[in-house]
Amino acid sequence: MLESHLPVGNVYWHPEGSAQFEGVTPDAAAGLVGRFAAVQQDGGRVTAIRDRLGLNKLYVGFHADRGVIAANYLRDLVAEGIAFTDTYAIPAGSIVTLDPDRRAGTVRRFATLPARAGSTRSVCSLAGKVGELIDQGMSHLKAAHPGTPVAVCLSGGADSSVIAAYTRQHFPHAVAYSYSFGDDRLSQDAAAAQRVAAHLGMPLQLVRAVRQDLLDTLPSAVLNGQDWRDFNVHAAIVNELLAAAIANDHPHGALVFTGDLMNEFLADYTPVTYADTLYYRLPNLPPDRLRIHLTRGIQTGDREVGVFAAHGLTVVQPYSWATTELLALPEPVSKPRFMAHLARRKLPSGTLGRPKVRAQIGDLHADTGVLPQLLQAGITQDHLQDRFQDALSIAAPADLHRTVRGGIHQPLPHTPTEGTS
Repeated sequence: MLESHLPVGNVYWHPEGSAQFEGVTPDAAAGLVGRFAAVQQDGGRVTAIRDRLGLNKLYVGFHADRGVIAANYLRDLVAEGIAFTDTYAIPAGSIVTLDPDRRAGTVRRFATLPARAGSTRSVCSLAGKVGELIDQGMSHLKAAHPGTPVAVCLSGGADSSVIAAYTRQHFPHAVAYSYSFGDDRLSQDAAAAQRVAAHLGMPLQLVRAVRQDLLDTLPSAVLNGQDWRDFNVHAAIVNELLAAAIANDHPHGALVFTGDLMNEFLADYTPVTYADTLYYRLPNLPPDRLRIHLTRGIQTGDREVGVFAAHGLTVVQPYSWATTELLALPEPVSKPRFMAHLARRKLPSGTLGRPKVRAQIGDLHADTGVLPQLLQAGITQDHLQDRFQDALSIAAPADLHRTVRGGIHQPLPHTPTEGTS
């Protein structure tokens, strides 16, 4: 009736309880903070539960003889004989009762995103609440994992630097890891990361890569990152390199803190021009709607959780703990002002005002990094899509785009929906 392939660990807690890693239940789901995906069978009833942002991927397929098959990775469903076009995503923030005979399910949502971002709340009060939630979450994790190695992915930008400061406070033994392209120079990102780490008194491991390293990492980035879109694949390559280095230092596992997700919550993305071509385009939406659109898209693609989990590591994304507050930041968002409040004067001067540099590039004006190096090697968007299709035995581009529409993996068919609790 139920087969599950869920190697990605859950990282959650109840605000009034303690950190937990197992035992997500329908009754408890709405009160949990963090990320989780769970399936359970009670007699002939199969229930699937997924966190409010869909950070943990949860896909299901229906087998004629074996019933429901659930997986964190699409590749595991395909390996079990489920065609890609017959894979379905459990919606984020939902509890789904699955009916294998009807190949459908009943959805009860316990969390939904607002239609638009923004509010009248003050930046100062929101920053105070976000900081409080990050402190609370790290305290839970510290109590649950007193002897676990801790790493921080540090690019030197505002988002990761703020997380590094909080991590250093709660986990004094944490080590920072930073990626840099090339053997003979430091990227602007890596140089900034060195400065931040030194200021915080945090050891830093530099993870260097050359073009061949990027090309060698590409297959696992596509498969573990569960995406073919260039921005996400390029980010997954950087994370694959960092994850491999951390796993080599900590073969029995580690908590890995990152500054991911702030870009979605604040729509803090800009396209990148390389060789007179614009990459990483964004939808033409007003900022308050774009923030919700990008946040909704988190539920598809696995450039962080899936990549690090494939290396036996537990990724922690603290900004996800404050989704409501971050989406409430008023328009236009003054990110430097907000981050200055959040940083609590723990970072070196100039860190929060650095021009934004994509991790896939590493420099404001350079021919280095993942994007240019892959393009120079002939790895275009079409090539990435071909790789994704081959990896998951997808017969044609039409099959891919019927299954993933508007950046969201198809939900269960003909699913009646119950109200939000």
